Amino acid sequence: MCPLPLAAAAVAAPRAPLRLLNRALAAAMSTARPLKSVDYEVFGRVQGVCFRMYTEDEARKIGVVGWVKNTSKGTVTGQVQGPEDKVNSMLECNGLI
Repeated sequence: MCPLPLAAAAVAAPRAPLRLLNRALAAAMSTARPLKSVDYEVFGRVQGVCFRMYTEDEARKIGVVGWVKNTSKGTVTGQVQGPEDKVNSMLECNGLI
């Protein structure tokens, strides 16, 4: 379930995958499927509502890697990387596409 519809700007960018430290996650991502990397910034009421924790939990469940952080502008910015279908699922769940 994706309870957080948010306005956001997402930019797909071809990049090398992040260096993975977790072997289980590395094994899950070592497939022949194409990888995708997306940088994003989320606007609106996203600070003080556990958006970062929600995003981290969803990323673990879906099986993607990346980072997320609050900005001084009151937005949340981040990057998500992984198999294309999983990245798209993560973006849909967070209302980014």
